[in-house]
Amino acid sequence: MTISPLLKEQVHHCIRCGLCLNSCPVYRQLWFEGASPRGKIQLIKKVLEGQLEVSEHFGRLLGTCLLCETCSVTCPSGVQLDRIMKSMRAELLKTFSVSWEKRAIFQLLSSSHLLPLLMFWGRTLENPLRLLLPKNGQAGTIPYSRIPRLNAKPLIRQFPEVVTVDGQPEGRVLYFVGCATNYMFENVGRSLIRVLNRLGIEVIIPKGQMCCGFPICLAGARTTALKNIRYNLDLFAPSNVDAIIVDCATCGAALKHEYPKLLEEMGEEEAAATARSLAQKVQDISQYLSRFELTKHLKSFDGRVTYHDPCHLVRTQGIKEEPRRLIESIPGMELVEMEGAEVCCGGGGTFQLDHPELASEITGKKIQNIRDTQADLVATGCPGCRLQIFGNLKEERIKVVHPAELLAQALL
Repeated sequence: MTISPLLKEQVHHCIRCGLCLNSCPVYRQLWFEGASPRGKIQLIKKVLEGQLEVSEHFGRLLGTCLLCETCSVTCPSGVQLDRIMKSMRAELLKTFSVSWEKRAIFQLLSSSHLLPLLMFWGRTLENPLRLLLPKNGQAGTIPYSRIPRLNAKPLIRQFPEVVTVDGQPEGRVLYFVGCATNYMFENVGRSLIRVLNRLGIEVIIPKGQMCCGFPICLAGARTTALKNIRYNLDLFAPSNVDAIIVDCATCGAALKHEYPKLLEEMGEEEAAATARSLAQKVQDISQYLSRFELTKHLKSFDGRVTYHDPCHLVRTQGIKEEPRRLIESIPGMELVEMEGAEVCCGGGGTFQLDHPELASEITGKKIQNIRDTQADLVATGCPGCRLQIFGNLKEERIKVVHPAELLAQALL
């Protein structure tokens, strides 16, 4: 079993201090060493040294990881535990196959035709299919009744490729829409475009853009994800634009950080150089909007809102204050910090499907922290987090939104 020399060396840098234990949401639920970041690193070390055989149990232990990166940012030795975990998952996939459901998901996300086709039939048959679902059934921790409906049509098809503004534009951006906004959360994309246009920013939405590929990579299917990565690198090649805008924390993490690092680890040096160039242009919408004086464009919009930090935004991209400043720029909007705002919500992509009981415990703490703020709104910049939080709130009073939606509602 092989991983990149850099990551293999880092395995030996773990000093077993245990600082990663208290910050790990999974360990704080299971309370045994094999579930901790430190324990996983020691197991990986023994496998790489040939002292331990790779087994399905070993693979299951590695699967009990949210890849929230909390351990990486708290490690005093600078061990990139999340990258080691991702690399080992890729190695395990060479020995043990994943479920047919995940293989099907990989094929859908890596195809330029299958996913749009499935979404078309999903929209067409959505109402009768929902009637067939068990009333008390759920997907992982999320009840079927709390799964949002699909967009009437993909967001990319709702706008021209270039969304112009009146007069001379103040700026120009490329918009990486992402699967969730394109097929499920159209109001996020509509809000983003509306806010940018109000600020005089021309928005270019490249047609034919594919899934960022990050969900495929996180499961270990790196080779499958290469098609998506190469395609998007070509489509979004840095050009005469101010920035490449994303509204999804995971897509932003992929374009800004995962692409260059993954391609380097796979020995794709030329593509990695292109990815590094593209990464310089990528900005989360909250990051991009922080350069503007927004108050003069906003009316009073009363509300009590709390903010949840997505892992891929606060840790992978280091973006924490920008979304909060956007919310606080809205007159009448009260931002109330929840306890553990930066702690993972428990979704973790397919984690809540693979480990529903464990995810439920982690998410339950997040939900209680939200309720304790007595907020009317929960804002977060990740569709996966919004889905996980909304799906587990199980009450209509608290709405879950993207910060861009709040700004759009407050526009004069």
